[in-house]
Parts: sequence; structure tokens; C-alpha cells
Amino acid sequence: MDYYTHFIQDKPEWEFVKVYTDEGISATNTRKREGFNRMIADALDGKIDLIVTKSVSRFARNTVDSLTAVRKLKEHGTEVYFQKENIYTFDSKGELLITIMSSLAQEESRSISENVTWGQRKRFADGKGQPAV
Repeated sequence: MDYYTHFIQDKPEWEFVKVYTDEGISATNTRKREGFNRMIADALDGKIDLIVTKSVSRFARNTVDSLTAVRKLKEHGTEVYFQKENIYTFDSKGELLITIMSSLAQEESRSISENVTWGQRKRFADGKGQPAV
């Protein structure tokens, strides 16, 4: 949070609004991400015209959610800058790149979830990690 606060405040042409976070949330959809939803609402209310985010995967891990949010923001004049990938959504290639990167992030999240589930099942099958009775 400190990094992005200083990153934005160090740009005299930018006006810092706030840092929106969803601590401890790694959801594959945006429904439960209160900080994300507050940020989108503030942008749609005209309080934000540029959203700076670390990467496509930190913005949303679901391709549909990511593209829906980006398109809605774009319609209201809000651009999103994905720093790691150096993508600006108002750029002509922006949406294509976001689609590709969002798909990769979504697949990575699904794969991690499957690996965790498999590990838990394996431990139970081996008689480890069972709850005490």
C-alpha cells in the first residue's frame, strides 16, 4: 500500500484518491471483494479517472469479471493501468492483452485450487490431518 501511495503521489499530474484493498481475499470472482467493488463504484461516480494496479492477476482472476469491469470503466472514462504488464486500457491493444493475461491468471488460480484439494484428499487418504474425535 505504501508503494502505490508514494508511486501515485510522486506524479504531480496525478491526484491521489486512496488505496483500495481486499486483504486476505483471493477470490476468483469480484462479488466478495468489498475494496474492489468500492473502487469501481467510486470510478463510476466520477471520483477516479485512472486506476493503477500491480498486475492483471491482482485486478481480477476471472476473465469475465476483468473484462466486464474494464469495459464498464472505459465507458465512464476511467482507464486502468496494469503496471507489471505495462498495459493501459485506453490503448488499442489493451483489451486483447487483458483478455490473454486474465485467462492465464484464471487458469493459474484454478490449478492452485485443484492442487490444494488434491493435497488435502491425499493427506486424509494417508490417515493424516484427520480431525480428533
